[in-house]
Amino acid sequence: MLERPSAPSSPLWPLETAHDVAVENGDFRATSSEPWLRLQREEGLKQGSIVRIRYSTHYFDDPVRPILRFQLGELGFQDHLMPAAYEGAGVWVGRVPNGLTETWISPTTRTGPFDFRIESVETISWRFWLAKALASPRRMFYAISARLVGLDAEADLNLRWVFGAEPMETFASWMEERRLRAIPRPLTDWASGPRITFLIGAEEGGASTLGASCRSILSQSYSNWRVILPKREKALVAATKLEPWENDPRFSERLDAGGFSQDLICLLQAGDELRPHALACFVEHFERHPEQTVVYADDISLGASGRETPRFKPDWSPIWHDSSPYVGRAALFSGKLVDLQALTADAARSVLWPQLLSQAAIDQVGHIRRALFRLPEKPVSESTVSPRRMAEIASGPEGRVSVVIPTRDRADLLEKCLRSIVDVSACRDFEILVVDNDSAEEATRALFQQFSARYERFRVVKRPGPFNFSAICNDAVADATGDFVIFLNNDTEIVTPDWIEKLFSFARRPDIGAVGARLLFPDRRLQHVGITLGMGGVAGHFGARQAADTSGWWNANIVPHETSAVTAACLMVEKTKFVAVGGFDSVHLPVDLNDVDLCLRLGERGWRTICDSRVELIHHESASRGGGLRLQRVYQQERTCFLERWRGMVRDDPCFNPGLSLYAYDPQLG
Repeated sequence: MLERPSAPSSPLWPLETAHDVAVENGDFRATSSEPWLRLQREEGLKQGSIVRIRYSTHYFDDPVRPILRFQLGELGFQDHLMPAAYEGAGVWVGRVPNGLTETWISPTTRTGPFDFRIESVETISWRFWLAKALASPRRMFYAISARLVGLDAEADLNLRWVFGAEPMETFASWMEERRLRAIPRPLTDWASGPRITFLIGAEEGGASTLGASCRSILSQSYSNWRVILPKREKALVAATKLEPWENDPRFSERLDAGGFSQDLICLLQAGDELRPHALACFVEHFERHPEQTVVYADDISLGASGRETPRFKPDWSPIWHDSSPYVGRAALFSGKLVDLQALTADAARSVLWPQLLSQAAIDQVGHIRRALFRLPEKPVSESTVSPRRMAEIASGPEGRVSVVIPTRDRADLLEKCLRSIVDVSACRDFEILVVDNDSAEEATRALFQQFSARYERFRVVKRPGPFNFSAICNDAVADATGDFVIFLNNDTEIVTPDWIEKLFSFARRPDIGAVGARLLFPDRRLQHVGITLGMGGVAGHFGARQAADTSGWWNANIVPHETSAVTAACLMVEKTKFVAVGGFDSVHLPVDLNDVDLCLRLGERGWRTICDSRVELIHHESASRGGGLRLQRVYQQERTCFLERWRGMVRDDPCFNPGLSLYAYDPQLG
């Protein structure tokens, strides 16, 4: 085993290689997508204590969530998803388990050189503990109660919810605590890097706002840039009486045709500011991803009062962006994509971004998951919802749809579900396939007879034996006559009349796999608008428990959008695609997480998952299963299998953002 001496800046917490890590010239190099380091000393990790670990990565590396693994000897190990080092450093707070033998950390998800250091390990203060308890009293109560009765796993899970999030209002201090103190060194050759051309519009600004933009450009650590300022804007710059601008040849008045095809272009408005290493981040990113021609970053909104609010963004999601544009001005694009008129004519520039994004292939648009711009108020289209997308109503399905409903008794719920389908649905070309898993109640048999006699398109398929949701659904698909299948829970009620048409409008596309819907609890709170990987440690419903009229993160609660997975409580998929990936995993995931696994396997084949939040259903039973002391041993085997299979995705959901907490249902800091 190769060992690395302790880093000069952190002599008390040296790391050594544990698995799939080599040392070359004193630097770590990952040889797989899940490399592991080992902490050489455990003295600061007192068993049973709550500790705060601060760690850092290279600022130009993509921020991903490290995995902290406590090795427990014969008891196996305990994994924790640590917050990403969003501003270069990260902070994890949690409990050190009893029986600790070693501490491992997986810091990255990509092969090649990487930098990772433990900066400090300390026991938290009682003041910090008390503040967290007051902020989350219910979770703290569950954690203490579970510990008292010996439910350590349940207690630890609730502690993660207590310590795993910070309010958005603390953004300034949160960023400062995670800011790297050292200047990041280049990872690529900046001397041969591209020139970056800025065009700054000053229609609504004056000397002060234009000056703020130019100062931020002058302060960049990457210096190969130029600013194009027409005469009027050049006069505004001169009015500020800052000599470097008057004498700096990088400020010019004219953009020549053909003189920018090799440049990266940035379009700003007066008052927009770049953070000091913004250009360096873009240059490093374009060097690592030469196939990308458009790259955007997270940004910070500057309110009228000076308050800073972060705008964390998902990775490129064209359907989401079409409904709720989020890229804004925090972006650069290749000069070869445009001509001179598109850059210099105000009318052309106003539609340039929508054109560039609509013409780009998915793999040509990149995302830097750091806040690199400070933009006054709201960027262009930041919170608008596209009326075209919202008003779009698809025509009826081309081909039959089979609605598959697994059930075991509960005729009261099933009847509401069936009646909502036949009474509410605008589409009539579908069959209902109820898969009966050993129903025994007379009321259920009577309901089957009633619907069989009344509706030709209603069938009951017997599927006896132990409950295995995956196997039940797979068998039903084999019996289904439809070209498209909708899996539907028996405790749902249809609200949206054209629900089938809307789901079908996406499921029919060659690049789309699973399509889900917006689910509400009976009290009209949100239950589901997509599944976020890593939430709660495995997967969960970001946005749950919000009021039904809440628009959500980038309007996800009300518009169609990409998501990593959707629940099979309502899931449409083309039958051929479902069969191509082998259906649900009935062997390893018979009950839990099979829907998430299905979506991820569809994704591996290039079929994205969509949640169409215009489609609304009521979901009854799940309201009684949220929160509280959920026993972790239930479905533990399935969770373990799922994590082994998808750990890389769980720690880095592309439809989420590493700056956000995985232990809060609404946007909070991680």
